[in-house]
Amino acid sequence: MSILRRYVLLQFLRVAGLCQAGAIIIFLIADFIEHIDDLLEKKAAFVDGFLYFALKVPQMVFLSIPVTVLLASILCLVLLTRGNEVVAMRACGASIYQVAAPLLAASFAISLVAFLLNERVVPYANRQGYYVWRVRIKKIPVENFTHKDKLWYRSGDNTFWNIAYFDPSLDVMTKVTLFRLDRRDRITQRVDAERVEWDDAEGQWRFRDGVVFYFEGDGEIRQDPFLSAYLPLRDRPEDFKKTGKKPEEMSWRELRRYIRSIRKSGVDPTRYVVDMWAKLSLPFVSFVLALVGVPFSLRSSRSSGVALGVAVAVLIGAGYLVIFYVGLSLGHAGRLPPLAAAWGPNALFLAGGTYLLSHLRS
Repeated sequence: MSILRRYVLLQFLRVAGLCQAGAIIIFLIADFIEHIDDLLEKKAAFVDGFLYFALKVPQMVFLSIPVTVLLASILCLVLLTRGNEVVAMRACGASIYQVAAPLLAASFAISLVAFLLNERVVPYANRQGYYVWRVRIKKIPVENFTHKDKLWYRSGDNTFWNIAYFDPSLDVMTKVTLFRLDRRDRITQRVDAERVEWDDAEGQWRFRDGVVFYFEGDGEIRQDPFLSAYLPLRDRPEDFKKTGKKPEEMSWRELRRYIRSIRKSGVDPTRYVVDMWAKLSLPFVSFVLALVGVPFSLRSSRSSGVALGVAVAVLIGAGYLVIFYVGLSLGHAGRLPPLAAAWGPNALFLAGGTYLLSHLRS
């Protein structure tokens, strides 16, 4: 790496670090003000409150990275321009693109880091933060937090589960009714059980205190009561645990598996498909916004101050966010294909930034 590129890169990272720290502080203050009443009302312990806000930091970092990178790229170039450093670089034979290259390369690297952060850290932190808030701060009993009641689930083998109560921590169900259908969607078997539990040793569900009804045609129904029985079923505890997760609590891979599961269950997965593609497009917003912000900064003259740079960053960031979330809403409503809804804003701004950068005088 040349001295020029190293210098520009260090300037950019320094400004980006300050902007990121400021963004996190602002987010934390706003979140603290929003939740202070609940913390005082529930007399939450200091450790629990601290842990809750600490677990919110990964998502705050992920959400603020695009604006941070945009603001840092604009401010870095504005400050270099005001100090005549860009003029000196060009006088030494460096082109505009050589000045901009370190910023764009760093922005792309940050986008990759953001993707890994959102894939590995953010979902886990969100789940733990939700648990701390609901159970340890709001004092909701853990059994009320973890269980899923009145659950309907359709298996891939055309079996419908009706579950009154499911405890995912113990892999236990109560008041369970199964309806098994043939290829013509006719009920061939019904199973009623007071309790169903997962047997790790057998790798099967054990049904207790129930009865199996066999619909044999000609209106005949045969009953077979049982105290304990294993039934050949393809569903595992993980399939039922996924039914209550939010997209932000799942990684991209988990969300993709969840979409496959609900698609087999006959549920329209369009909303989740949009969110899945958004998980891929959001991390690369940093690079796209930097590609738009850099040409604006390099076009400015010495008279362009820091205030103007901040204003430009705010306008570009706000414009992108409006287009992005309008696209997501249209995708959730089925008005746009999921891929277009999630990646359309990136493609639009990427084309605009490439055009502006290509028309700069080198």
